[in-house]
Amino acid sequence: MIIKTEKEYKEYEARAEALMQRGTELGDMDLLPEEEKAEFMQLSEALDEYGSAYHPLPGQMSTLLTDAILTQVKKKGLKQKDAARMIGISSTMFSDLIHGRRSLSFEVARSIHKILGIPADIVLA
Repeated sequence: MIIKTEKEYKEYEARAEALMQRGTELGDMDLLPEEEKAEFMQLSEALDEYGSAYHPLPGQMSTLLTDAILTQVKKKGLKQKDAARMIGISSTMFSDLIHGRRSLSFEVARSIHKILGIPADIVLA
């Protein structure tokens, strides 16, 4: 199950809410029929994946950006430490960025765009 649009995200979110409400009314999510439990798990995973990409928590980078960075690093045949040096940051900071432990500054975002060739709309998403 893959969410492709914001409209689908809202629909899936509403369905997941309905399933949670039903589970609450029954007294426990484990009391839902197996089919509804499976649907809830699929919805939860899809919502989490989409949310990480398009609605990251404050201080975290979008998975779209981290995936784009890693793709470009691999495409250019770079090691992460070399990419970090080219961007002008430490390898530790680079690791923290791609693992969501550090937020992106404007200067680093500009370097990622210029040096790795990642489109600005992905960098700024």
